[in-house]
Amino acid sequence: MRGTRVASKAQAAAARRAAGGAGEARYPAVMTPPPCAAPSEMITPDVNQTYTHGEDLDPEVVPKFEMSFESFEDAFLFYKKKRGTTGKDLCCSLEGKHNTKVQDGDRKTSKTSKRDGCKAMVCAREARGGGRVFFTRIVFEHNHKLNPTPSMTKRMRAHKVEDPSVMNLVDTMHASQVPHPNVMRVLRSVAGGVENLHLTERDVQNRRAAHVREERMDDIPKLLAFFRECKANNPQFFYEFQLDDKNVVKNVFWSHASQQGDYADYSSVVTFDTTYRTNQYSMPLAMFVGFNNKLQNVVFGQALLRDERADTFEWLYCRWHVTNKFRNELNQLNTQHPGLSETLTSVINHPLRPIEFEQAWAPILDKYEVHESKVLMKLYDERNMWVGAYFKEIFCGTMTSTQRSESVNSTVKHGYCDNSTAIHEFAKSFLELLAHNKEKEAEEEFNSQAPVIASTFYGYDNQLSRVYTRAVYKVFASRLKSSTAFRVRPDPDKAGYYLVKHTRPPTDFPWLCHEFWVKAVVNEEIPEESEFNCECMRIEHTGMFCPHLLCVLTNLQVAHIPSRYIPKRYRRNAREATPFDRHDKVYVGPSGDTKASRMLELLLDWCALQQKSVMSSEVRKKNLMFGAILLNY
Repeated sequence: MRGTRVASKAQAAAARRAAGGAGEARYPAVMTPPPCAAPSEMITPDVNQTYTHGEDLDPEVVPKFEMSFESFEDAFLFYKKKRGTTGKDLCCSLEGKHNTKVQDGDRKTSKTSKRDGCKAMVCAREARGGGRVFFTRIVFEHNHKLNPTPSMTKRMRAHKVEDPSVMNLVDTMHASQVPHPNVMRVLRSVAGGVENLHLTERDVQNRRAAHVREERMDDIPKLLAFFRECKANNPQFFYEFQLDDKNVVKNVFWSHASQQGDYADYSSVVTFDTTYRTNQYSMPLAMFVGFNNKLQNVVFGQALLRDERADTFEWLYCRWHVTNKFRNELNQLNTQHPGLSETLTSVINHPLRPIEFEQAWAPILDKYEVHESKVLMKLYDERNMWVGAYFKEIFCGTMTSTQRSESVNSTVKHGYCDNSTAIHEFAKSFLELLAHNKEKEAEEEFNSQAPVIASTFYGYDNQLSRVYTRAVYKVFASRLKSSTAFRVRPDPDKAGYYLVKHTRPPTDFPWLCHEFWVKAVVNEEIPEESEFNCECMRIEHTGMFCPHLLCVLTNLQVAHIPSRYIPKRYRRNAREATPFDRHDKVYVGPSGDTKASRMLELLLDWCALQQKSVMSSEVRKKNLMFGAILLNY
């Protein structure tokens, strides 16, 4: 019968191959059924069955009645060694029964208690009259299977190891706004692997939540304490509170000594902006922002405000705010009228005088038939507050909008705080931001020690390459290159006047000016009395030369630029001597040796020591003995 069955299978397979088409599989698919549970696994566990530690457990970590300890803490630490191996606690984590006050049908979650009445425990008692601690009762038997793996035992409450140095590292990373995945990555690296880490991700998250709750308590007193500390480190530090009618803090302003030093150097142009809300109270952050001689952002002072009413902040009229306020309406207009956005941008940026802007505005309304647009009507009514043609004679440096404030806001938001940050923590984080900016400024100062190579051999170019900072000269060199796109024609009727015309004038917009009158009166005997200005007024508005004026200077072969055309804020020697110390000196001692730096140095050594300890039991014992000596020193 057995041979017949085999032959029948072979014949059937041959018949299938002979009758099968091109699309059929040559070998039939075989479905393997899932394995069934063993009969022993289907038996209901015996409620009276007990479990104890294995025979391979080191006898030295098994509790015995003859053992004694200096204190209850020592007894607990000893028992934790056994629990870490067998999954036991002083009382087992599954001891007792859970008495719920909520009916099963009314539960909002399906989570239940793990307690099942386990009796395993040890009882320790102190000798009469004081003295050593000893065990009075030991129960090894559990009514459940044990969890000897570290990944299970470290989730027990009493087995969680919160080493102070590790917790300080976690708190430091949380204070530095390090994302949670990166925090866990650092901890796993320090511990030498996730199996050696006695903290779970939930523990770290709970630590952060507890820290946030703690920092929110007594926020204003903590802020005052921080300000007093800053005042003690440098008396130049200034802060002031404004209270409401209920004697509650309404507004707070502060400025560090380094910020006041920057204000003494670069206060000719300041922007004030409150577009960003940061901290747990959603208070607007108001910053006084400028730029230094390296074209980097500097903050002169900051304030947290209760509100920002229109009657309080009339300065809010600027191009960015106006266009951002009507962003949705303008986007809808641009969708309905293709090309409108580019046309508006051109007419806003290029007209020379208010009359030219107004003459250019009317053709736009005619071309796109948007006379009834309330948004454009509102923009036109407020034109003198945000269109550059109406304040070109006012010196603004490179800050014609609040773009620099927005840049600082973005840095604060993404690197130093969030909406859950307490006010006193925000003040500390802002000081860290100032220190970061000072480091960037110092780096640029160091790189600027090398001489700047002039891009041409013109006399004025060589002069400015020695006077300007590296960042400013880079902008100047770009405009000098742009000046080669213009040609110069002297005015036959007026001496010292020149018409500068673009060699390839654009034809897209008829109002786009491509001809500029430049006045250049050169005094070769007294170069400082030479006079230059351009119809575009860029040198008055920004303090930097425009391509039109540079084209004339090149044509006249000017060798020297009068000092009044080179603002001090753009020079290498822009800093002024102040009667106070510019350094904030917070958290830094006279020798520069700080608590944080010492902790970091010790932490690095500790990590290296730990890596060696886990590789050898002999090294581990020596390190533990040495550590105990240091702790008792």
